[in-house]
Amino acid sequence: MSPLIYYLLAFGAYTICIIMMTGQSFAWKETRLSFYLGGRKFSAFPTTATFCATWMSPLSLVGYSMWLYSDGYVAFLASVNGWILGLLFFPFIVQRLRMKRVLSLPEWLEKTYGDTRVRKLVAVTMIFLYTLYLVIQFRAFGVIVSYMLDIPSGFASTSLIYLFVLYTTFGGYISVVRSDVINLLLIILGVTVAAAFSLPSGFSFKTAAGVLLMKGQLETVKTLSYAEIFSVFAVMLSWGLGVAGNPQYAVRILACRSEKDAYKTIAVTPFIVGWIYVCVTFFILVCRSHYPIINDLEETLSFARLGQFLPSFASASLLIGVIAAAVSTANSQLLLAACSLCYDLFPIKMEEDKKENLVYYEDRFLVINRIAITLIASAALLLSHAGLPGYLMLGRISWTLVAICFFIPLFIPSWIIKDKLFFVLSTALSVQCFLVFAADISPENAMLAVLILEALLFKIFRYSAAYRGREKPEEKTGERGYV
Repeated sequence: MSPLIYYLLAFGAYTICIIMMTGQSFAWKETRLSFYLGGRKFSAFPTTATFCATWMSPLSLVGYSMWLYSDGYVAFLASVNGWILGLLFFPFIVQRLRMKRVLSLPEWLEKTYGDTRVRKLVAVTMIFLYTLYLVIQFRAFGVIVSYMLDIPSGFASTSLIYLFVLYTTFGGYISVVRSDVINLLLIILGVTVAAAFSLPSGFSFKTAAGVLLMKGQLETVKTLSYAEIFSVFAVMLSWGLGVAGNPQYAVRILACRSEKDAYKTIAVTPFIVGWIYVCVTFFILVCRSHYPIINDLEETLSFARLGQFLPSFASASLLIGVIAAAVSTANSQLLLAACSLCYDLFPIKMEEDKKENLVYYEDRFLVINRIAITLIASAALLLSHAGLPGYLMLGRISWTLVAICFFIPLFIPSWIIKDKLFFVLSTALSVQCFLVFAADISPENAMLAVLILEALLFKIFRYSAAYRGREKPEEKTGERGYV
């Protein structure tokens, strides 16, 4: 059977599943709580599904795969280790996040540190970085669908993104979770089938062990210079701190019905995510050693071309998994970006004498949110055709900004001086943008310097406050003696 038939069948089945599952999530009476957090009523299973599905973006599948294809295990050390490192931080903030009854992480910062300016600053940053990161999802979606269905990439990325991403996002968090259950299953199925059918002589555990322990891969790691080792460490740390402070994971912790369900999600996630990474790594290492090298192609198209070495049904499963990863990440980030714009940056205030019109107010607020979702998606779609850098660079820029905004406030609150937080964060973000975009320093190296700068500024302000505190009693004593 022609591969196109398999692709059409797989894509058609995915379309029907998404429409049927998420269509049930559109409620007649919605509130901000239900739209942003699903009413905080999700148990561990759906939360784990949306946590893991959101985790596996095209950056995790396509970007990492093509880096591994070109550089071997160096890519694994820098990226996968960093992502898993970030996961280790989450148990330490579950209670702190859930103590504040908030709908967003910028609101959590305001309620925790008492400065509305911080909330607005971080909201602007989130709109920027998620719009930038959405470019990855839309670019991957368009290229994969174009390859599968043999249609122009522009048409695929425009019409089908509006069909899938906006449809699932318009239903709010409940719709996103429902679609993510399907998306995660398809991602797991796709990478598992690709790994199982990638070897030309058939799968066996002995052959698989030989692929994963290839001498050439390990030799590449051993020959790294000190500068390369530092670069790998910096990328790993930037991914790790970015994951740890990422609002799209914090929101899932906030949306759980209990702390116990949140801890269950965090405990199960490494096994699911780990399995996906093992399968992807195995598939790419097989392609790297057994099949012709694919060069001079856009990274998503190169990844799609690797599927030609698989049986048609396995290739279809793998590519549908990439589409599922793009949709699951895009709708989550669109919801967060719209929340930052409509709830944190420009909230609609309800007049005191109109509280009886609460239902009308909520409906109007959510209509504005859906308009914002459409506008942000359209902006990201235009940027996806603007010749921006590749997946890895866009990811590195985005997650270093996340780490600068959230890591110290979330995980090292004892360092924070509340009335100086806005100054420190605005200074840190300005310095990061200057170093990356003007001085052309890599985002992760700039981030390490900026995080040190943040820590130093807090220490300086603390020392200054302590010094002034010691001076005041002496001044008062001197005044009394003079009188």
